[in-house]
Parts: sequence; structure tokens; C-alpha cells
Amino acid sequence: MSQRTPHHILRDPKPGEVVRIPAGGRLEVRFRRRGLGLSRWQVEELPAHLVPLEVGDYGFHFLAFHGAATGPQPLRLVRSRVDRPGSGEVRDLLVQVG
Repeated sequence: MSQRTPHHILRDPKPGEVVRIPAGGRLEVRFRRRGLGLSRWQVEELPAHLVPLEVGDYGFHFLAFHGAATGPQPLRLVRSRVDRPGSGEVRDLLVQVG
């Protein structure tokens, strides 16, 4: 009997959103493309218990493991524009594995 790996998909998550996923689960974060496509999302801060499987300009796919921390850990995603220097929009999420 095969077991399916839990797969959580967040589309345009709100800042401060708390995500709970089991160890071995997958987390996918997707953002809408806006305008002419001059912006790109990047991972600025990543909890040690998340391993990136895919990293794109508008989406990310992570595999979760049990970490040493007991509480939610921050995942910071930043949108920057290629035509404007400096940081743009920031999405701080809290990821709880367990």
C-alpha cells in the first residue's frame, strides 16, 4: 500500500501566515506574475528544516524535515524588480514542521 506525501500549496500567501506541514511533506509557494514581468521573487531567509527542490522567479517548492527548533521558523521571500535597485515587497511566513 503506497502513502501519498502531503503537498501544501500556497498561492500569494499573506505576510505572517503560519504554515503547518508534517515532516516529509512538501510546501509549494506560488506568486502571480504582475505587469511586464520585471519582478522576481527570491528566498532571503530559509529555515534549516526546509530543503529547496525547485526555485523559480514566481514559485518555490520545498521538502520539510524535522528540525531542532520546536516552534514556527521564518521563511522570508522578497520580490525585487530588475529595473529598480533595493528590496521590494517582503513576505514573511512562519513554517511549523511536525
